[in-house]
Amino acid sequence: MAQFMNARMMRTQMGLEVTAELFSRRMFTMGNVLSLSITAGSDEPPFLRLAFGFNGDLMGGMRAPIEVGERRVDVAYVNPSPVVTMAYRGRGFYPKKMPLRALAAFPSWDRIAFAVHSDLQIHSLWDVGRRKLPLKISTRSFGVDNTTHYTVSKILSLYGLSFAKIKRWGGSWEECPWPSFPQRIQSIRRGEVNAVFDEGLHCWLDQALECGFQVLHLESSVLSALEKIGYRRAVIPRARYKKLAQDVRTVDFSGWPLITHRWLDNDMAYSICEAIDARKRVITIDDKKPLNMRKICRDTEAGPLHIPLHPGAKTFYRDKGYLK
Repeated sequence: MAQFMNARMMRTQMGLEVTAELFSRRMFTMGNVLSLSITAGSDEPPFLRLAFGFNGDLMGGMRAPIEVGERRVDVAYVNPSPVVTMAYRGRGFYPKKMPLRALAAFPSWDRIAFAVHSDLQIHSLWDVGRRKLPLKISTRSFGVDNTTHYTVSKILSLYGLSFAKIKRWGGSWEECPWPSFPQRIQSIRRGEVNAVFDEGLHCWLDQALECGFQVLHLESSVLSALEKIGYRRAVIPRARYKKLAQDVRTVDFSGWPLITHRWLDNDMAYSICEAIDARKRVITIDDKKPLNMRKICRDTEAGPLHIPLHPGAKTFYRDKGYLK
């Protein structure tokens, strides 16, 4: 079912399933950003604010960890995992460390790719600056909250590049709200763009490679700089994309961590994980395999987890035998 749902739809569906399960356990929902309260042995029940993508792209974007860390929201679904790692460390986009904890890390295998047409005879992003190439780029919609735009812009900056510079050289760009945006494939096939900077590789990379594009390696020095702020170096494997000449060095863009802050009540964290477990057969994830509770509580390739589990979540996974 995942192939018929975009990321926002999956966030929303997951949020609704968990909310429905919590509601069935005598909980209450209201509003655009979900608000739930439960009784936990006190006269004043704790108040839980969940956000899974209902408020536009608030939850899922660069601001999501800040909203959670500052306790304006209690639980959020964020993509990709490196954004959460960055916030936890207080690096890159985040000026201070966020007191974040994980409830789960849902799988979504992905990479960032810088693809250019072979006619340009580019071997590195350094060549773009040296030759002041007026690239015609297909990329993600701009916006400070967009995790893909932030990552692409950050990588370009490490090469002394920016979209503004490329425009001054006569270049242009086409903004796509999501990787599988139909206009992108049309532009690739018609030769209206000669570069694609994005993630969501399964949506466009095969088509680009068939049309004469190649994917650039990121240099080791750039990868080291990105690792320092929270990204993880990875490869785009030729085993997955047969038309690649070789594995391509880049950074990981995987994972959908479900995060909270360190103050969330242990029983509440336990209940949320319990709700996920109860609905695991109907929750849609960005993976061909069914949701595996043993995998979402530990670091995996498709669901990186580089922040601590919340104690209540850890207790649940251990009680169920998912984590030892």
